Amino acid sequence: MIFLVGATGTGKSAAALELARKHGAAILAMDAMQVYRGADIGTSKPTAAERAEVPHGGLDLVEFGSNFDVAQYLKHAEMFLREQREAGRPVIVTGGTGLYFRALTQGLCDAPQGSDKLRAELNALPVEELRARLEKIDPAMLEQLDVSNPRRLIRAIEVKEETGRSLREWQEETPEPLVKEFTALWIQREKTELETRIRTRMETMFAAGWEEEVRGLIARHGMEAVRNFPGIGYREIAGMIASCALRTPGQQVARATPAEVKSDIQVATRQYAKRQLTWFNREPNLQKVMLSGIQPLPAALLSLL
Repeated sequence: MIFLVGATGTGKSAAALELARKHGAAILAMDAMQVYRGADIGTSKPTAAERAEVPHGGLDLVEFGSNFDVAQYLKHAEMFLREQREAGRPVIVTGGTGLYFRALTQGLCDAPQGSDKLRAELNALPVEELRARLEKIDPAMLEQLDVSNPRRLIRAIEVKEETGRSLREWQEETPEPLVKEFTALWIQREKTELETRIRTRMETMFAAGWEEEVRGLIARHGMEAVRNFPGIGYREIAGMIASCALRTPGQQVARATPAEVKSDIQVATRQYAKRQLTWFNREPNLQKVMLSGIQPLPAALLSLL
């Protein structure tokens, strides 16, 4: 099995699609935001045409705003991989969610879930308070987490408080992984080129109707659900829409401009890419592949399947 991993904007999805076309492979998306139905443009999901051409898994698995975790992803991945194996079709796994990659290749921790009461309490806390709480009870665990992701912080806190053991201890007792034999390629770009690609991709998303997509999600699921969605850009665009709705004649309301929103999204995306780079830098057995411009994929990569 081939994994193409890396930061957002590096072009790994395009590389996976090119490989899949060449070798008649299926693609398993490894993206924690693409599992949500309705969040399409802002999560860079494959187009309908691409999904009709190449079988895809890992997409549209749960309703927007619903809870979804790595255990559910693994259940879907196991079923998808079995179906492709029975069809005699190779699979390329691609994405930038490091936790999904680790769970697929190293196994999923069996630590129990926290109580509904504790989960509700933690969900109501801002990220800063979650970090402070985890630092107080399990400071070593902070070094292994994306500390800007409230879900990861909540998971570590609930395990420690409910079981008295660090999530790290539970992880060390993890059972056998779903995927044992694989080749993992870490797709990279130079920093300045990656930043340019991130900016260009964001502009393309807006041109494709990202704001309209967010408005539709608000209409179907409510403003609060969209503003709480962890996908980059959705909260920012929803905030801009909300500020417009609150503005009435004679009323002074701070209104985020499209330019300000785009700037915020670019900053958040660059920060996320940096965290992804940090995560994958800690993963073993990754082969680095440096891409530049629109050059064709390296022959060594194309010959893998």
